[in-house]
Amino acid sequence: MKKTAKVLMQVLGVTALVGFGSIGAACAASTNGEGINEVVLFKIHDVVPEKDANGKVLYCSAGATFFNRTKTDIANASLTLKWTDDVIGETIDQEERAQREQKRTNSNAQKARYSTSDFTKKEIFLPIKLPPLKVNQQVSLKTKVDTDRCFLLLNDMDISIDNCGTVASGEKTSRRGCENMFRYISPKMADYYTEFKEVSQDELVSMEDAELDAAQDKIKKTYEETLAAIKDIAATSPETKEN
Repeated sequence: MKKTAKVLMQVLGVTALVGFGSIGAACAASTNGEGINEVVLFKIHDVVPEKDANGKVLYCSAGATFFNRTKTDIANASLTLKWTDDVIGETIDQEERAQREQKRTNSNAQKARYSTSDFTKKEIFLPIKLPPLKVNQQVSLKTKVDTDRCFLLLNDMDISIDNCGTVASGEKTSRRGCENMFRYISPKMADYYTEFKEVSQDELVSMEDAELDAAQDKIKKTYEETLAAIKDIAATSPETKEN
């Protein structure tokens, strides 16, 4: 039964991927020109709410552009960006405080059947994996965030570095650790409009191709895993053994 359930989930995953097609990008601080050539600048832009036929927002697509202004090549980097919705967060906190108070006083008041945290979270996450980035090179990525609160993506966020390796001049191996190397540039900063190179049409096409390739690779991998699981079930099925 577990194998069958896994196969069904994989088949559903393939169907969802095919249906949606090629769906899919440090704390905020003003640079003021200080140390701007010693960090990797990045910004979030072109945020678009993607809606269904009924106008419901399914997710947010956005661009993420990184510009390596350091003196060393970035061999690899994986980041997680986190936005916090203060309004939703305060609502959830109030509901949790009310529940604790009700429990403390043994109140007979009817407990709410649903709470805000059952439907949404106060935090929104976006994992980003960067390709190799040479000194003074800029790269733009297309990203997708599973939220309907697209307006948050242009706000300040927290950044955590999950993995990072740099290659200093003359070194053949990467060294770990890029603390304080990435600096977020918000639309409120002048640097948002002045410090990045213009993205060319060729780069936009490359972004589209990379997104399509990633989606196709995921579909192919899921399809192959599904076939392998089906063959495994068939090989161990009592009916197969009897035949």
